[in-house]
Amino acid sequence: MPETATERLPFVRLLDNGRKAVLEIPSNSAPELVTEDALLGLVRERGVLVDRAVDQAIRELAARHKSRPAGDATDIESAIAEWVPPTHGEDARIDWVERFRPDAATSGDCDADTATPVDHYNRVKRVKVAAGEVLGKIVAPGEGIDGRDVSGRSIAANRGRKLALQPDGSVQVEADGSIRALKDGVLSLARLKLAIVDTMEVEGAVDFSTGNIDFVGSVKVSDGIRDNFTLRATGDVTVRGMVEASDLIVGGDCVCERGVAARGRGHLLVDGALEGAYLNGVCGRVRGSVTVAREIVGCELLVGGDVRVERGSIVGGTLVVGGALRAASIGTEGGAKTVIRIGGMPIQLAKAARISALAKELATRVAPLEERQFAITASGEKATAAEKESLTELAFEIAEVRRRLRLLEEKRVALLVEAGASRVVKVDVSKAIHAGTTILVGNREAKFTSTLKGPLTLGWDENRNLQFRLAGGRVQELRDVASVREVAA
Repeated sequence: MPETATERLPFVRLLDNGRKAVLEIPSNSAPELVTEDALLGLVRERGVLVDRAVDQAIRELAARHKSRPAGDATDIESAIAEWVPPTHGEDARIDWVERFRPDAATSGDCDADTATPVDHYNRVKRVKVAAGEVLGKIVAPGEGIDGRDVSGRSIAANRGRKLALQPDGSVQVEADGSIRALKDGVLSLARLKLAIVDTMEVEGAVDFSTGNIDFVGSVKVSDGIRDNFTLRATGDVTVRGMVEASDLIVGGDCVCERGVAARGRGHLLVDGALEGAYLNGVCGRVRGSVTVAREIVGCELLVGGDVRVERGSIVGGTLVVGGALRAASIGTEGGAKTVIRIGGMPIQLAKAARISALAKELATRVAPLEERQFAITASGEKATAAEKESLTELAFEIAEVRRRLRLLEEKRVALLVEAGASRVVKVDVSKAIHAGTTILVGNREAKFTSTLKGPLTLGWDENRNLQFRLAGGRVQELRDVASVREVAA
């Protein structure tokens, strides 16, 4: 007699700690055990949560078994349930305002889209921040969404990690998460230590490692500033090394401990006072005083305050001085052409000249407005309603231009009065004023054709006649030792 195959039971396997349920139907299962209802009961007995998707999967599997051809001895199995993984909460983050994004700085050797070479003098980006600006917003960590296994048991989601941000007193995190700057400066973010800094220390030189520096605050450079680089700061600047042919723009005081060797190509603009070992080939302007240890050579420099060269000379170039001047000597024995203009307030006079030019430009706006006003008024009843309405606007605009002109004139006069009242003519020379030196005071020009040895003091009397006095000697007219003449102011 042929051997009868043993009937096997359908069964459910739970895999991977309940993340998957697989229903297997042997080919020789008893028909009453593989009906849809029987299979659903079996799945429920194994603890699988039966939802619409699981119900559909079981019915499809039952239908496959029922429709198998005669003699098919293969077992049928299929996954009928899959876990729903938890969605873990996103970590807290900062949504930066675009221009404050830390990754917005240029890097690499060329732009990825345009293949434009990077300006290596400006590779290092420092983001300026004004007090009150919003830098970004802290987005709180997400709670996440719990998952479940095939039996319906909950699988807890992890909450996102908090942001270990460490803001200092220069920024404020507001109730809605906004990060607001409390002062002007430059954005600093190092290991989530967030600050607005107004002091910068450069360990080496200003060169390709730092790029040009444009900083809101004070800067200290432990080395120098290399050729063709720019350092711009709104506060004080101290440079312990050599300042080469570079541009130095300072909103406060400036100290160049080893001096400035600009070689006629560097520029220096200082709103405060300047101190340094020496100045060579510098073009620029200093609003305050200048104190130099050794010498000023070949400079084109405008100084609003006093100039003091403690142990050396002023040689070549042109020096415009608003205050007093003191130096060991002026010019050289070789007759180097050296021009000193003193006795004025160059900063104030230059500002007054700019105001005068601005007033002239502004005054040109009045005539067309007045002509238009007169034309409408002369039309009388023939003027349109729109033209009549424009009279009020024209009158206001004319009044506003005249008000601005009046304010400009008041400012210009104040500057001229200040320049006149503060005028200083005092030159102290301990060794000599050499031939080739020209000293300009107002509309008087004094040219030295021979060397005048010191120590001496040069000034003027109540009639503004140029005079000098040798140490321990009497006051003499400068025309006795130099060629003095009137020149155009």
